[in-house]
Amino acid sequence: MSEKLLKIKLTIPLPISINKLYINQYVYDPKTKKWIPTGKRIMSEEGKKLKEQIQLETIKQLQSQEWDYEWTKTNYIYQDCYIYMNRMGRDDNNIFKLLNDSLEKIVYENDSRVLTRTQRILIDKYNPRVELVLSQTPFIGIFDDKEQLKKFESKCKTCRRYKNNCSILKKAKEGRIQKEIDENLNCIKYKKE
Repeated sequence: MSEKLLKIKLTIPLPISINKLYINQYVYDPKTKKWIPTGKRIMSEEGKKLKEQIQLETIKQLQSQEWDYEWTKTNYIYQDCYIYMNRMGRDDNNIFKLLNDSLEKIVYENDSRVLTRTQRILIDKYNPRVELVLSQTPFIGIFDDKEQLKKFESKCKTCRRYKNNCSILKKAKEGRIQKEIDENLNCIKYKKE
């Protein structure tokens, strides 16, 4: 019997486009009495304000839901997005930078482990928002689910390499494809203890 995978739902303000999120940084040159670009891009004040608003709203909503933050440190999560744009023509890809950065360290450890999937885009000029459903993925590393991992690992425990912290098993849990594991998930380096 498999364990129940956790899922949370959040409704957050519609993030601004990445085009408005960052601005060019300028410094004033007193000699020329002109503003000179530094070449750096910094977050706009509007971006900072909206990021804080998203974070506060997320923290508030998480208080009434069960979520395993630790899971996100070593596993991927799905982030299904139902986007309610304020107008036609907006690109959903432009909102994910602020959205994912805002949820980092609150919902998940690092947004590199988030599999973002846009499920639907609608227009709601009176209440633009993003409704998110975040859920744990069933897969762990190269394994389809916990049962498949347990089966593989139970055989590993009877191998001589296991006692020495087998690097093949460690890499498989990290999602690394290795020539030592065949397409049927058999370790070709297996040596019975």
